[in-house]
Amino acid sequence: MGLKKDKRNIIVASESPDLYTTKRLLTEANKLKYGNSWLNPYQFLISTNILPSAKKERPDLYFHRTTGIRYDDFDLIVSQHHSDLGYKITNPLHSLETFRSKDRQMLFFGQNKLSSIESISYRGELNENYWESISTLSPGQKFIIKMVRGNQGIGVNLVNGLQSLKSLLETFNAIKDQKFIIQPFIEHKKEWRIFILKNEIIGIVERRPIIEDFRGNSKRSLGKIIKKISTEIQNEALRGVSLSGMDYCGVDIIDDGNNFYFLEFNPVPGFEQMEKLTGLNIARELITKL
Repeated sequence: MGLKKDKRNIIVASESPDLYTTKRLLTEANKLKYGNSWLNPYQFLISTNILPSAKKERPDLYFHRTTGIRYDDFDLIVSQHHSDLGYKITNPLHSLETFRSKDRQMLFFGQNKLSSIESISYRGELNENYWESISTLSPGQKFIIKMVRGNQGIGVNLVNGLQSLKSLLETFNAIKDQKFIIQPFIEHKKEWRIFILKNEIIGIVERRPIIEDFRGNSKRSLGKIIKKISTEIQNEALRGVSLSGMDYCGVDIIDDGNNFYFLEFNPVPGFEQMEKLTGLNIARELITKL
C-alpha cells in the first residue's frame, strides 16, 4: 500500500545506518508513523532523466548528516538533487556548504564580529611576511593546527614551539596539502556545547576532558547539563545562528577566564550526549519542528 498524499516521508542521509543520530531519527520517524529510509549519499546515482516533482505544501524532510571530511562534495549534490525533487533539506544547502569548512567559518565569525580565536589561513611557501604573522600569533609559542574539514577532534593538532611549527608548515607545503588553519593554543577554564533548534536553546552541556587531551568534544569528555549560561554568550550564540541560516546546530564555546570564544557552529551536530544527559527526545524535536 502506498503512502497517503499527506503522509510525511523522511530520509536520513549519512554514511552508516548504525550511527547514533541516524538510528534515533529513523526510530522516531517510525514511531510517528512517517515513511522513513536511510541513504548513503556516497553510494548514489543521479540521472538527468529524473525530473523534479512539483513542490509540496508540506515537503518531505531530508536530513543531511554528512560532514564533508572526505573533501568530496558529492553529498551536497545529492542533497540538491533531493531539493529539486521537492524535499526540504536540513540544514539549508548554503549553510552546509559554508559551515563544513573551518576556514569559511573563520571568515563568517570575522565578518559578523562574533568573538572567536584569531586564525590564519594561507597558501604557498612560508616567506618572511607570512612567518612574521604566524610566529607572533601565540606569545606562549603553543599553536593549534586544524584541518579545515576535521570532525570530532580528528585533524586537530597541538604544536609546541616555533621550530616544530615551521618544520610542519614547510612539510605541508612540500606535499601540496595546505588545507588547514593556524590558531594560538588557549588554556581554557570552561567549555560548552549549546544545542540550538529554530533559534531556541534546547540544552547546554558543560564539558571537561576525561583523558589527557586538549580536545574537548563529546567523545573525549565528561559532560553535565547546566540550565543557563551568561546572557551575553546566549544572545551572541542565538545571533550567530540566526545569521548562519541554519535550522539547527551545535555551538562550541570556550572561556579562558577573561573572554569567551566561539570555536565552531556545527551544521551536523551529534546529540547522543545531549539526549542522554538531558533526557530530552531531541530526535523527535528535530523531526516535528523542522
